[in-house]
Amino acid sequence: MILPTVTLALVMSSRFIRQIRAATLDELSKDYVVGLRARGISERDILYKNVLKNIMVTLITIVGFSMGSLLGGTVVVETIFNWPGLGDMAMEAISRRDYPVVQGFVVWMSIMYMVINLITDISYTWFNPKIKEI
Repeated sequence: MILPTVTLALVMSSRFIRQIRAATLDELSKDYVVGLRARGISERDILYKNVLKNIMVTLITIVGFSMGSLLGGTVVVETIFNWPGLGDMAMEAISRRDYPVVQGFVVWMSIMYMVINLITDISYTWFNPKIKEI
């Protein structure tokens, strides 16, 4: 259980860490953060109550788009670690040229990806109500 999880998480974590760090540093250099520091607000409160709230849309976008590669990555991980699942079933269907199963798998993954993107778009308004106005 640990090796497949690490295999999928290791690749994505480097991308997440880089993007979150860049978004956080960009947000920390803005004028309102300087104003909050001038008022004597602690760095912890600035980071968690203001900066993190403002980078959540970026974080949600990264997570939403990464779900596609995570769905595709499970096919490879299931094949490598010999786990029975949808990915293993798809690989067997491809090798046996079972086109209806392959088409069903592709449609299922497409629907899952669209639902994940819909949830991502809906969650934007929860973290940033100003997006409703656009």
